[in-house]
Amino acid sequence: MSKSNKKITSYDSADSGVFGDVLSVPSKTNELKIGFLAMGYFEYWRMYPALEAVVRDDLAQAHKRLEESLGKNSVLYPGMVDTLDRAEEAGKAFAAAGVELLIVFEGTYIPDFITLHAINCCGINTQILLVNTQTGCDVNQRDDYMATMRNSALIGISQLTGSFRKMKKNYDILCGEISDPKLYGKIKSIVNAHKAVIKLRNYTCGLVGHVFRGMYDLEFDTAKVRGFLGPEVMTIGAEHLVQLWQEVRDEDVQKTAASLVKRFHNRRAADEDVKKSVRLGIAMKKLTEKFNLDGLCFLGQHHIEKMTGAPARMGASLMIEHNNIMTACEGDIAGLVMMEIMYACTGNKPFQAEWGQFDVRNNAVFLLGHGIGSPDLAASDNAVTLTGSPEEWGFSGGGLNYELILKPGPVTMGHFISTGESWKMIISEGESIEFPCLPCNELHAMIKVKDPVEEYIRRALESGVAHHLITVHGSASDELKKAAALMRIETVIL
Repeated sequence: MSKSNKKITSYDSADSGVFGDVLSVPSKTNELKIGFLAMGYFEYWRMYPALEAVVRDDLAQAHKRLEESLGKNSVLYPGMVDTLDRAEEAGKAFAAAGVELLIVFEGTYIPDFITLHAINCCGINTQILLVNTQTGCDVNQRDDYMATMRNSALIGISQLTGSFRKMKKNYDILCGEISDPKLYGKIKSIVNAHKAVIKLRNYTCGLVGHVFRGMYDLEFDTAKVRGFLGPEVMTIGAEHLVQLWQEVRDEDVQKTAASLVKRFHNRRAADEDVKKSVRLGIAMKKLTEKFNLDGLCFLGQHHIEKMTGAPARMGASLMIEHNNIMTACEGDIAGLVMMEIMYACTGNKPFQAEWGQFDVRNNAVFLLGHGIGSPDLAASDNAVTLTGSPEEWGFSGGGLNYELILKPGPVTMGHFISTGESWKMIISEGESIEFPCLPCNELHAMIKVKDPVEEYIRRALESGVAHHLITVHGSASDELKKAAALMRIETVIL
């Protein structure tokens, strides 16, 4: 029977596969539309005829560097704007393309009315990134007046910011030499934050179960999740997962289980326990396909684990590693959102951990699961061991889990806390350090912090934090702060 001839039902009332309240295909609106508004002033061309070609080339090279940083064909550039007519043409091109972020360079000073004409064509929701640039990091003592006009962007950008403040226009601002790779890295950070927030606004998270009883720090209002953080939370009855679990083919289980056992050291993880967890993991993946989910959040304890006879954390880790589907446990929807942002901003798979202990000798915070994360959190596959589950919540057998410690390197940590009317984002940076992998049947980490660790912990607890702490390799504080601003929520930096 063709899809169009099937009876359309609610996702929660039938298993037909055609649901009136579920998108049939993934959303196509996750890509950020970026425009490059590059300016020069027509009046200077008649005064200094050689200047126009020089500035045009400066801006063309800037566009090339943007695309090297952000991706080929990712930035719409309609050419240098130097007159009001060109501003009209460029503005209409941006509007037609649905530009959501406009990056503004000035190759020379240019009056506000020309720049604003192009900007105003884009619509009131277009975000503006003003970039003050010049050629060379220092003033050349041999520069004549034409050379100073080539580097007169600061006059125009400063003037534009004054006008923006009077008009109450929001904007981001960066400053750097026009060929400096660090400048384009900063631009990429802002772009990544925008991309993450746009993705979350078109994001559906499936929730199987509920927040673990008594974890009030993780409780959430679905309207406030949708209104500020972005995702639609779709509560899915466990029977849907159980049905898919019952339908998983033995040959698919055997293939994945054999791959795990061959790939990693195994410390007393029984074959039957490996297969049970793999079977549940395959069913979890099928659930995301059935309901076109972008992410998954679940309650394992005495819920999924009791019904399927296996812990769900290995399935979550497999989806993160192999399918780039962020998955969180204990009903932690806000933690899932943080995982998505961190992955979007760094390209690295995040770790859902819990605050553990402080370590004065290393001035570090020890993080311990209820952990969900990909094996590439570890230094290598040889540093990962298959073990039984460290906790038993209603399943039979020994369960299955990864035992690993995070590899060394800079990390970013964060989460959200509901503030009643809104949310606040907790952000912290540290360094994952070399430390023996504990024989704890669990993912864990030792994170060195900048301030004395006892004071660091005191300030964290004083601010109020969730007991989960999402951690990712890489420095992403700037991106997280920008994402929080786009979400209209406050930040707390630890």
